[in-house]
Amino acid sequence: MLEKTDAPVGVASPHEATRPTPGSLKRTRARILAFVNQKGGTGKTTIAQNLAVCLALHHGKQVLCVDLDAQGNFGQGLLPDPIRTTKTADRLLVVPKPNVVEYLVPVRPGVDIIPNHFQRELREAVNRLPLCTDLLRKQLEPVLSRYDFVIIDTPAGLCRSAQIGIDAADEVIIVISCGMYALQGTLAVIEWLKCTCIQLNRRMPSVKILLNNYNERRRFDREFKREIEYIFGESLFQTQIRTSVRIVEAAAKGMAVVEYSEINPGATDFKRLSREVLGLPLSVGTLAGAVVGSAPQQADATLKLVS
Repeated sequence: MLEKTDAPVGVASPHEATRPTPGSLKRTRARILAFVNQKGGTGKTTIAQNLAVCLALHHGKQVLCVDLDAQGNFGQGLLPDPIRTTKTADRLLVVPKPNVVEYLVPVRPGVDIIPNHFQRELREAVNRLPLCTDLLRKQLEPVLSRYDFVIIDTPAGLCRSAQIGIDAADEVIIVISCGMYALQGTLAVIEWLKCTCIQLNRRMPSVKILLNNYNERRRFDREFKREIEYIFGESLFQTQIRTSVRIVEAAAKGMAVVEYSEINPGATDFKRLSREVLGLPLSVGTLAGAVVGSAPQQADATLKLVS
């Protein structure tokens, strides 16, 4: 029998951290990143998994992963075995006063996840939730001070769960694969983001575009990248995630590619991406294959899209 599924009316009192971290008293509030796309198969979940592990493994960050997709793939890519728990992200959204600590599942040193899996009644309850501001932030509030980053994976499609993730985010990352329909879909997502923020009466979060499954040897990919650079300018990550079989192999084993094999394009790209997310300088070697600057007209085009 499900717990009461009204919209949350409050949050539990903060609890003591079960896993204290160095310098936790000095940590500012977590930076929340939401990975979004209306199209499935773009690789946003795989990128969210690898970025989370890379931030913890290579930069010593404390990361909370939140899986708003009822398919539960976020957790599947971080552990070899299924996460068996009824304390899912869907349940967290619909329970009025959850003890959020009970929802945290450690998956790595420095990485916890609030997992998800399909439960029909809960999924229907989430879809019926009114669109209200700060729903997810309020539910996470008791533990946010433990983390440097919260990484949210949203479902494919422009649904209520995706709106909830966007509302919580400081930054929305739209992952696109090289393909003839990708650009049109990205523009549609940005327009939908704008409409969602108007409904929520909140400012538009920062929007960044990340190019995935990139192959420099394919002429189409090179031309597509130039088009994306022209339209989005500085809103496009300098890093592209190149096509790599190692990324797929690692995910199948419940690992990040930086754990599976250090010497491969995928590991190099995710290390570079993590530095870019942190605002760290990219070395000369790191810039190989990256976007170089953007023209003023590119920045103007981007401002028109996201303003």
